[in-house]
Order: sequence, then C-alpha cells, then structure tokens
Amino acid sequence: MQAAFPPRLGAALPALVLAVLAILPASAQDLVKVGDRQVQMAAMGSGRYTVIFESGFGRDLSVWRRVAPPLADAARLVAYSRAGLGRSDARPGAVDLAARTGELEELVAAAKLQPPFILVGHSYGAFLVRSYAARHPEQVAGMVFVDPSHERFELELRKLDAARVDSDNRAIEGFTPPALRAELRSVQAILERGALDTPARLPDVPVAVLTSVQNREQPQLFLETPAAVQVWRGLHDSFFRGFSSGSHVVTPDSGHNIHLEQPELVVAAVRQVIATAEAKDARRRLAEARAQLFRRLEQDGADGAIANALAASGFDEAERNRIAYELLGPRKQAQLAVKVMKANAERFGDSANAQDSYGEALLATGQHAAAKAQFLKALALAQAQGKEGKALAGYRSNLDKAERALAAAP
Repeated sequence: MQAAFPPRLGAALPALVLAVLAILPASAQDLVKVGDRQVQMAAMGSGRYTVIFESGFGRDLSVWRRVAPPLADAARLVAYSRAGLGRSDARPGAVDLAARTGELEELVAAAKLQPPFILVGHSYGAFLVRSYAARHPEQVAGMVFVDPSHERFELELRKLDAARVDSDNRAIEGFTPPALRAELRSVQAILERGALDTPARLPDVPVAVLTSVQNREQPQLFLETPAAVQVWRGLHDSFFRGFSSGSHVVTPDSGHNIHLEQPELVVAAVRQVIATAEAKDARRRLAEARAQLFRRLEQDGADGAIANALAASGFDEAERNRIAYELLGPRKQAQLAVKVMKANAERFGDSANAQDSYGEALLATGQHAAAKAQFLKALALAQAQGKEGKALAGYRSNLDKAERALAAAP
C-alpha cells in the first residue's frame, strides 16, 4: 500500500497522478454530452454485459489502461472520468457520494449504456459501485471490488491508536490537491460515522473482492502498518461473506493499486464474475422455461398437445426426461408423467434411455405388461448399440422388476 494512495481513498500526490496519465487508446475515447457538461468516456469491446469501471479518489479513466484492453473480447467496456477529473468538465455544487452516484446515473442515460452491468470499483470507486448498485439492483449482474474502501476502517483503526489515525488524516489532507479537498471531507465524513447510508441492500450477485496485504518495511502512515493491514483484510473478509457467490483474492505482491501492479488479477476477476453471472442467468432462464412447460403440460394433457409443448420448449432428451421424473416423483402427477415419457420415447425412438424411462413410468402406474415391453425394447437397443456394463445391468434390472410384478399379479 502506497502512502500516496491510502487504501481508504486512493488519493494521490499530484506528481504521481501526472506520472500515470498514459491513457487508453485515443480511438476508444470520446466526450459525451451529459446535460450541459462534457464527460470523458472510453468505450471498447462488445458483448452481452457492459462493464463499467469506477476509479479511485481523484483518478481519471486512465488507471484502467492495463485492465480494459485485455477484456475487450468479453464484454462492452466503459471507463469514464468523473466531473472535474481528466478531460471531464467540473460541475457546480457539492461533490459527495450522492452527487457522484448521480453523475454515473446521468452518464448511463446520456450514453445509452445497456444493462446488465458488471460494476468494477477501485478504492473509493467501490463506494460508488455500492451506491449505484443499491439504487439500481435490477441493472447489476455482478461486481468487482479492487482493494475497496471500507466505511468502518477508520473506526477500527481508532481502537488501535486514535492519535496516529488523526496524524494520517492531516497528512492525507496535506498532499491532496486543493480542488479535491471538499470531496475528501465528504469521504472523511463517511469514515467518521462508519456508514455509507445507501438506500437499500446490495443485490446478491456474483462478486470478486481483491485485497492487497503487501508488507511495507518502513510504513509512512499508520494505515500501512501490519496491524492496520490485518484490520483491512478482516473488513474485506466480512464484506465478502455478505454475498453468496464469488471469490476473494488476497495478494501480497502489489500495493493498493492492484489494477496497475497486477492487472491480470483484475482481468481474471472480471472474467470470472461475467462467467458466473452468465451461468446464474442461464439457470434463471432454464427455471422460467421449465415453469412455462409445466404450465402448458398441465393446461392440456392431450398427447398431441404434450408433444407440441415439448417441441416448443427446445429442451433436449435429457431435460425432457428430468421434467417427466419430476412429474412422476415430487409433483405426484404420474399419469401426466407417462404421457410425457411416451412422447419422449416416440421422439427419440433410437434412445434406449428414453424407452427405459417410459417403461419406469408405466411400471410405476401399474401397467406391468406394457412396462416389460418397453424394457425389452430398451435392452435390445442398448445391445445393438454396443452398450455394456452398468447401462445393460440397469435395463435388465428394470426388466426383472416388471416380470416379478407380472408374476405377482392376481
């Protein structure tokens, strides 16, 4: 963690800011009209998801130059400079978390950015990601927090040494450019009360949290000491546990600016969140399609209607089988299950498994002779197709059940 970029803010010495102003490709940059202001925005890539990058305190879009290009094949990528930073026009009025969140909302509308969004925030940018996500949970599919600020960091450090925290605050204000000091005070107010005051809970979407635990031999600030770093890590652990899916990556090999020092970690985190979000959405779409199919099957139980409903669902043989077994078991709609498995057996006539499943439904509903015929058919198909081992054993076992049921019948 660098003294010029304290973990809670990401504030920078002016000289250091100037040293890293290498920018994203000029061809990717634009000035977007937002109300009566111009906002510097860089966009590249394409895909179903839009990844929006939020920089740390006092930083412009250039800090993402090592992360965005490698992700251009995965999603639509958008980085921007907040008002008064980079080439973005300043704005009148208070500059605080609410105002900065409003800026992002205005940019999304003006640039016609399309959700679902993957929000990526570094340091103070994590506060903005959380604020936007709390306001617009329906737009957010995932979040990546790069060494994120935590509102309780200062309160926890004060338990260790309040005097050294006060010393840190004076030092940070001293090297913060005058133009940023009003915003610095608004962030300091968050840290003093230990709360973001977001309007709602964060959406439980896939997340990645990246935490720097780099050891500094001669810490310049109290917040860089080993004891403070342990507090930092603990707060990140607690924050991560608030989500049901994701990853927490802890690195000792870079300071607070992981996206500049180990950009590959951020790139991997964004890709992982996109993949997890896509898998989650696929499960949602499958659940909706299954629910729709169940409704159609229950509305019209005629054989032709069932065959049409199964065809319209687009489900493969295996998923149709799972639907039928759910009807046969948990839903206790055995007669409907028989019809679905019959349609499946007719549609996939060369599938031993489809014939066997149909036989199981017939057996479960007391149609023992018909079940035996299906099991014989399944066994013959399996043998003709060269199957052996467990598959044949299963078909023979079912055939044996049917024969024993027939023998026991009055």
